[in-house]
Amino acid sequence: MNREPIALYIFRFVLGFGLFAFMCLLYWSSVLIEENIKEIRSDIAEIREDLVELQSDTDRVRDDVMRAILYAQPQESLPQQNSSLSSNRTRIDQNLPNMLQEDPFYAVTLPKMLGPQFRPRGTLNGAVVGKPENLHPFSNWSSVSGWRNQCSVTLARLEFGKYETMAPYMAIKIEERPREGSDLPEYWVHLRDNVFWQPLHEGMYAEEMILASHFKSKHQVTAADFKFYFDALMNPSVEVAGAVSLRNYLGDIEEIEVIDKLTFIVRWKGIPVTQPDGSVVEKVKYSAKQLTGDLRPLASFVYKYFADGTKIVEDDTDRETYRKNSVWAQNFNHHWAKNMIVSCGPWIFDGMSDRQIRFRRNPDHFFPLDVLVESQEVQFKNSPDSIWQDFKSGKLDTYSVRPDQLMELEDFLKSDVYQTQKQHNSAIDRLDYLARSYAYIGWNQNTPYFKSDKVRQAMTMAIDRQRIVQQILNGLGVEITGPFFRNSPSYDQTITPWPFDMHAAKRLLEEDGWFDSNGDGILDKVVNGKRIPFEFGLTYYVKNQTTKAICEYIATALREIGVLCRLNGVDIADLSASFDDKSFDALYLGWALGAPPEDPRQLWHSMWAKEKGSSNAVGFSNPEADQIIDRLQFEADQEKRLELYHRFHEILHEDQPYTFLYSPKTAFIFRDYVQNVFIPAERQDLVPGANIAEPISSVFWLKK
Repeated sequence: MNREPIALYIFRFVLGFGLFAFMCLLYWSSVLIEENIKEIRSDIAEIREDLVELQSDTDRVRDDVMRAILYAQPQESLPQQNSSLSSNRTRIDQNLPNMLQEDPFYAVTLPKMLGPQFRPRGTLNGAVVGKPENLHPFSNWSSVSGWRNQCSVTLARLEFGKYETMAPYMAIKIEERPREGSDLPEYWVHLRDNVFWQPLHEGMYAEEMILASHFKSKHQVTAADFKFYFDALMNPSVEVAGAVSLRNYLGDIEEIEVIDKLTFIVRWKGIPVTQPDGSVVEKVKYSAKQLTGDLRPLASFVYKYFADGTKIVEDDTDRETYRKNSVWAQNFNHHWAKNMIVSCGPWIFDGMSDRQIRFRRNPDHFFPLDVLVESQEVQFKNSPDSIWQDFKSGKLDTYSVRPDQLMELEDFLKSDVYQTQKQHNSAIDRLDYLARSYAYIGWNQNTPYFKSDKVRQAMTMAIDRQRIVQQILNGLGVEITGPFFRNSPSYDQTITPWPFDMHAAKRLLEEDGWFDSNGDGILDKVVNGKRIPFEFGLTYYVKNQTTKAICEYIATALREIGVLCRLNGVDIADLSASFDDKSFDALYLGWALGAPPEDPRQLWHSMWAKEKGSSNAVGFSNPEADQIIDRLQFEADQEKRLELYHRFHEILHEDQPYTFLYSPKTAFIFRDYVQNVFIPAERQDLVPGANIAEPISSVFWLKK
């Protein structure tokens, strides 16, 4: 703008209108300056996006070259996946050992098995019962957790087929260093470079939503995303059930300190532990290393923002913002992206509808052999029977047969329909194994019925578990007595199951004050000055036929000892709500068991007995059990750990907070074009030292 006319213009206005006009001109000038600044910022943002895209293209070319090398060269000379990366990272201490050990199965064995011409192809088709309410990062729905895990990365992962191991994944190295001014260790984590969160798009979301451009480009996964994950789950105002459960495991992390975008430090709290000589020393948890390796990122470029691209908390410069801010937490609990899975792992979330959820292989993933198919589709079905019908018709690739379907399976294998399928490369193979899970009846100790261990023992003795296994499960199960995997060393094989004995069960109830005082056939008792009948509700998932049959048998059996069991069959949503609210009398459910080392804290420590949404839904509380759980946190001696596990098993056997029913045997059937279905523990030729006794689906591929 020409300066002389502006000056004359201002002079005339000052003469005519004085200070008012001068102030107006200043305001107008400031508006122009602000608009110019916005334009400059926008230009800078566009330049940054271009740089990110350029870097992404460069990374893609590099990864394509690496993949070509991986598939083309002789397998004996495959590159070591972290040695070359660590040499040019200045914060890595080359003198310290790496807690992560290279996995020979993925580096050598699997490429040999697949051969140099292998290319991922085909769609893996599956199904689950029910559609999840949402895909929130801290959902406690097991299928949602599995889907999110496959779309994300952890710092480390297990070596293939082996428990209690740590191999490189998102971290190329984790170092144990002495903490300054303390005898405690700290863990320095060095991340893999050039790993990106995939862009979001409106098609991922079933509802109408317009996303800001901020979400439509790649964003690098950095150390800040790992700190954000920890801060989010530790925020007390984050009430999503999965976060509540995770606090049991990660609540003893003192802090995560970000050093730079690829480096951070994990410091665990030192907890005073009394030694045999009476001295007290501070230690970190026995599981600290494994849990550090299990840490994963949370997409800060999404969950810190509203859909229009503005920040939920405008000023988040305080390091503790996301660990403490309740306004952010309330928005996160019901975040606009709760029905998306922000992806940075081997799989990319490709959308969810009312009928299915879809995933596609991430071509930019740093371990190309983590996914051996092109895509995956999971159908939402309203019952297990619908899934079974879809498998028989050839719409699904794998299925775990329910015990009540074994006869139907035999008939189907003789049918003309199957013979035709068999001729078209769709024969069915079967693999049986003991599942790492168990079924149980949980007795809510907050009710007037199940406060006494005598009553809970009586309930168990009135239920014929062998009859359930043989008649209802058709032999596809093993009776159990405690909370650990039946084949784990932690499970005490010397404990004898409670006998099936109706007379002994009724005698125990009488000892606890339950009598049939009015001759109506139902036991009753005076509780808090009021006589109540022994009449309770048993809540279970109504659409599982095996579960329904077992619960109907239990109700019939208990009626014979004067206990009226009302069956309360509900859908998935109501079952989950009842569990979280602890609003049931008794509950039929199952637990999938995690990898060793077993940690009973989440289910059994009394600190969670009253906590809404916690896994200790029955309100179990036992001081000695708490002491054992606490000791297991620090005991490193394997023999002493086994002693503690066995004593814990014995306590639960006597206390009977659950009636432990059985561990199921899985009859896993699959079409024979599904390849690489094997049990690692049974293939020591492929995986020396393997102890995982179930197939691992991540190595399945399709021969079509």
